[in-house]
Amino acid sequence: MKNTWKFLMIATIMACILITGCSNSDKKQSEKDASTQDDHKKEIHISAAASLTDVTKDLERAFNKKHKNAKITFNYGGSGALRQQIEKGAPVDVFMSANTKDVDALGKQAQNKYEYAQNDLVLIGEDNSTYKNVSDLKQGEKLAIGETKSVPAGKYAEQYLKDHQLYDDVKPHLVFAKDVRQVLNYVEKGNAQLGYVYKTDLYQSQKNGDSNVKEIQTAKLKQPITYKSATVSDKKLATAWIEFLKTDEAQEILKKYKFKV
Repeated sequence: MKNTWKFLMIATIMACILITGCSNSDKKQSEKDASTQDDHKKEIHISAAASLTDVTKDLERAFNKKHKNAKITFNYGGSGALRQQIEKGAPVDVFMSANTKDVDALGKQAQNKYEYAQNDLVLIGEDNSTYKNVSDLKQGEKLAIGETKSVPAGKYAEQYLKDHQLYDDVKPHLVFAKDVRQVLNYVEKGNAQLGYVYKTDLYQSQKNGDSNVKEIQTAKLKQPITYKSATVSDKKLATAWIEFLKTDEAQEILKKYKFKV
């Protein structure tokens, strides 16, 4: 009887040790998984309109002062094209559009929406150009604008031309670009005599000192060009980025690049 009791005691102790070991192992694995998940949340992917290429680099540097371990990857392009990528499941955490339409088109997928800036649309030409407006274009000459279905600047330009009864006259001259940066390049390289870009893109090109283009005319639009952002994932760092855009520091950076805030 004593041997049986002794055996049961030993078996009970061994079982407790085994259970405790498993529990500690599970706890360590759980902590490891949580740590891995936390590390993952410190990396975000931001899809941003091409006109934000320069300013977002400064914004990133300022953001990293408070989020030192944050790793941000940017993907630039036309807002419509970026929105379509998100709809198809692209791994994106924040969407920074050059309009409000493409953010709103995402429906409930877009959260924490914030209108963070405004811009102007300008007609540009080469420095030695004598053009006053698009009506001065001669046969065979080109007017570059963004693709109207995927580039907000192209849609704004098209709407401006139609509102001022200029579209039918310039339609034979139109050449379309994938984003405003390509429009700027077309005019700089002489592949188009005129083009519509954002004022901020022209400013940055002139600031870099490698531009041979100038502003000819500011397009007077019926509605302001409003940039809108949103989170498209539930990462805390994505929400932190949107909150950062609301700060005085971020707004001063945007103003430095000639955005209106």
